[in-house]
Amino acid sequence: MKKKLGMLVIAALMATTICGCSGGGQTESKPAETQATQKAETQAASGAESAESTEEEDSGEDGIDYSGTITMICSSDGTAAFDAVLAEYQKIHPDVTMEYIIWETVTDFETMMTNYIATNTLPDMYCSQVGVVEQQYAAEGYLLPLDDLNIEENLVNGDKSLIKYKDVLYAFPMTIGYSVTFCNNDKLKELGIDLTYENYPKCMDEFVDLLQKCREAGCEYPFSVAGADTSSCTAWPFQYIYQVLYGDNPNFYADVLSGKADWSDPEFVKMFDEYDRLREYMAPDTTAKTTDGQKADFISGEAIFYSQTAGTLSTIRPLDPEMDILMIPSSFTAKPEDQTLIGGFDASISITSGAKNPELCKDFLKFIASKEGCEIFCNNSSNIPTVKGAVANTDPAFRIILEVANKGDLPNSAILSRQWIAGFKELLKTGCQNWLVGEEPEAVAGKISEEHTRLMEASPDWVENFLADYEYQ
Repeated sequence: MKKKLGMLVIAALMATTICGCSGGGQTESKPAETQATQKAETQAASGAESAESTEEEDSGEDGIDYSGTITMICSSDGTAAFDAVLAEYQKIHPDVTMEYIIWETVTDFETMMTNYIATNTLPDMYCSQVGVVEQQYAAEGYLLPLDDLNIEENLVNGDKSLIKYKDVLYAFPMTIGYSVTFCNNDKLKELGIDLTYENYPKCMDEFVDLLQKCREAGCEYPFSVAGADTSSCTAWPFQYIYQVLYGDNPNFYADVLSGKADWSDPEFVKMFDEYDRLREYMAPDTTAKTTDGQKADFISGEAIFYSQTAGTLSTIRPLDPEMDILMIPSSFTAKPEDQTLIGGFDASISITSGAKNPELCKDFLKFIASKEGCEIFCNNSSNIPTVKGAVANTDPAFRIILEVANKGDLPNSAILSRQWIAGFKELLKTGCQNWLVGEEPEAVAGKISEEHTRLMEASPDWVENFLADYEYQ
């Protein structure tokens, strides 16, 4: 299996060039060598003891060296939270620093990891969206097991299937991901529309009615999609699949893999018909709209709603800290009684088998997975605590979502897309973008079906293992 992955890695490297921040590899903080040099100069100037004595001072009571630089791959909006945790951790172990390698999209992260695996240069740790790719890393021996840290017991209730491999923990979730509808509540109030916990839309018809009310009140194109960004194009379709396609048949993907269903089936093609109901309320320049343009429209009130994961709040909030933002449950089912809350463990921390000081990494992870560490992390990011008993200053944008979750109003739809075969998400993203610019739904679905079949044929072991482990609902 390692040999197969190695060939895939080499092929991916030949097809992909990594450059700049979006391609990964952009580092922040000082290199370990520079830090070591500065430390040595400081010791010499102050008459400090020898390097051998210093190493003993940096070791814990167990004799483990808790000093050095931890190289961490994380998203650009995660560094502030990690810095805050590190500042507290340094009160225990002052000679520990962090060096960041930044990714902007999950695809960027996976490309970076492909490069590191191929060149045997894995970083110490990473924080990224959990999924089937991370399980593959664990299966191939690129991640360290975490069971010996006894941190799994710290977690709040949630689906652990994607943070474990063969019942062994390989990732600790730092965020709970909700897939939601973002609302500019300032603009809604300006239009005389009061959206609350009691009256938020519960189905597709109610959501379309809300869009029409916004139009009649003066906002011509209230729903926003950044058509130039494939992830934005598929944010709504992902939510539709979780709520409607999987709601009607939770075994749909297993049926596709076993030949009982197909991506060209009417159940999937219907998604584009429902998406088309929203297109009427999208701006004429939607296909050329970038994510920056989408954010600008949302902040200004040119657009009021868009679909995305709740974690992206961290990219909006700094643009207007005082803005009244609401996140509401996705509402794309045919009937209100079928609505669900889409959520699950999201970004998680793992330690790679290439870690230079694995014991230091484990100790840092134990700290961040504690009640204290989790609270610091969440108070310096837009996240809900994943550790039992942890309390954070959660952004008020979560107020309706949290009330729905805490009261148990809606059943949960797990974010199961991360269990799809590697490469499928890209097929769906490209297909939705092609549809948005005018391709017929049947043609889009046919291409997705054809390319998915090729993925299955290229990875028969993955298909076999998925079906062998799958629990039909």
